[in-house]
Amino acid sequence: MSEPLTYPALNLSTGKMLIAAAWVDGELKEEELTCLKSIILRMPGITFEDWRKLKIYLAFPLSATEQQTVVLELTEKVFVEEHKKMAFRHLFEVLQSDGNLNVMEQGFVDDLSEALEQNACSFLQKLKYYLLKNQIESQDAWKKSKLGREKLLHDFFSNPAYFLFRKALIQQDLYVPHSKPQLQKICLFASILSWLASEDGKITFDEENFILETLTNSCDIEPKIADCIFSVAKAVDISEIELKELCTTLVDQTESFEREKLFNMLAKLVLLDRTLSVRECECLRSVAVFLHIRKSVWEKMMSHVHLITTFS
Repeated sequence: MSEPLTYPALNLSTGKMLIAAAWVDGELKEEELTCLKSIILRMPGITFEDWRKLKIYLAFPLSATEQQTVVLELTEKVFVEEHKKMAFRHLFEVLQSDGNLNVMEQGFVDDLSEALEQNACSFLQKLKYYLLKNQIESQDAWKKSKLGREKLLHDFFSNPAYFLFRKALIQQDLYVPHSKPQLQKICLFASILSWLASEDGKITFDEENFILETLTNSCDIEPKIADCIFSVAKAVDISEIELKELCTTLVDQTESFEREKLFNMLAKLVLLDRTLSVRECECLRSVAVFLHIRKSVWEKMMSHVHLITTFS
């Protein structure tokens, strides 16, 4: 059933607030993530593209400043009591999804309640809503002049592992002697390796070792840097549509011979257990198409597969 009196910009702001609340204790639990996705995608006017953009908020906890910005943005979108009730109903759904409401989460609820009490639902707010209802409800959900981490949406979409790796470098105080373009390519490659390894639902010990050794030896980086990049890459949830975007970015940054070398490593990863499932073959084929791998390279790889593996 549709929410009464809600509109896309309000719903999107509510979604950001819900994500901020889920992160407030520094941890985003699986139950909270599932609840967030269910709530946000049910909201009127919210699309899968909106959810995809919101992933930049799901990537790591919001700072105190970001939390304040998100709450302020919501107060500017709340005009009547129904708006506030909707926001709090969903807020408690998310915070109670793991069965607990801890002290930090309760503090967030109290701060939000105070902010909405001070800035929203006043007589003037209600009057403004009813006088300008059509204009308010048709406003763009995403601001054209982006602030905070939304300014980095393009970077996040084109290479989320590198986006998160930069943050990890600061947190872990790691020194990396490589250039930005080099690291971007390594992060893209690590993301594709991780996607391929996890397509059966898990990354095995052998696959993890292979990926770490590949990043260390083939990409010429220190083991601790390889471990950091791989940890970030495997934490990023990548759909096949997003995989295509990552591959497109890698195509733009590499020569054909580089991609063919990378593709051969991807094939070695898949063939670690000397079997090739139909699904693994489909995944390899998708990557080959997205990376513009030549037909002759694909056929040579498949000939090798027939020699050393069995199909499952």
